[in-house]
Amino acid sequence: MPTKRRQKSFTDFYHVIVKGINKEKIYNQQREKIYFKKIILKYLKKYDVEIYAYCIMSNHAHLIIKAELQVLSLFMAVVLAEYANYYNYKHYRNGHVFQNRFISECIETDAYYWNCMRYIHLNPVKAGMVRRPERYKYSSMAEYMLEMPGIIHSNAIKKYTSTFTEYEEFEKFHGVRDVQVFADIKEEMMAKQKDAALLIAEEICEERNLMTLLQVFEESELQDSYISRLVKTLKISKKIAKKLCNTLMNELQNK
Repeated sequence: MPTKRRQKSFTDFYHVIVKGINKEKIYNQQREKIYFKKIILKYLKKYDVEIYAYCIMSNHAHLIIKAELQVLSLFMAVVLAEYANYYNYKHYRNGHVFQNRFISECIETDAYYWNCMRYIHLNPVKAGMVRRPERYKYSSMAEYMLEMPGIIHSNAIKKYTSTFTEYEEFEKFHGVRDVQVFADIKEEMMAKQKDAALLIAEEICEERNLMTLLQVFEESELQDSYISRLVKTLKISKKIAKKLCNTLMNELQNK
């Protein structure tokens, strides 16, 4: 099967995701997360790449990167190759460390950029690893809080300070719920879709001034409107939208 060609971003901003093969926890140890950061810093000096956000989880990592598409591919290739050699050596293993190629998702608007950044920073919070995103040592949130770029580029701080007047505003922004679903590992994407679908149902309930949330799911006219909104907002098929609708309805009915 031919490899799908990467889509070019008109802004040169990309949401990049790398995943451990077979869901393996390739960054499970503190030293592994630290070493991955060291490799990134090493190659930032050699390639024309700017990092605007990152978060290194146990079995995957997220980055927002600004670069020309060809440069991005070269940069990620050397970073992942060096980390794979390190990981295999440390764990006395051979073979692939990462699942397929890295994922690159185009970021074309400012709104998508900030929402994607919030999603990335909230990964460890949603995983129950920390209660506040800036307390996670392996993400860019603390670099924004201190306005001291480490891995992120100085231009990232300039973009941040031109958008938010103070850190408290940025922190408050991270507490806002969002219906957008970003690329991630399959199980987490399904969970995010479900969270977003519930939020959309709550919005309809408020807009229609309904007595209960279940009315959105049980009344045929409201349900059709809800499914249509899921398809349009989450950019999913009608089949998946109906499945989400039925899942949430069953959960609410059993509460």
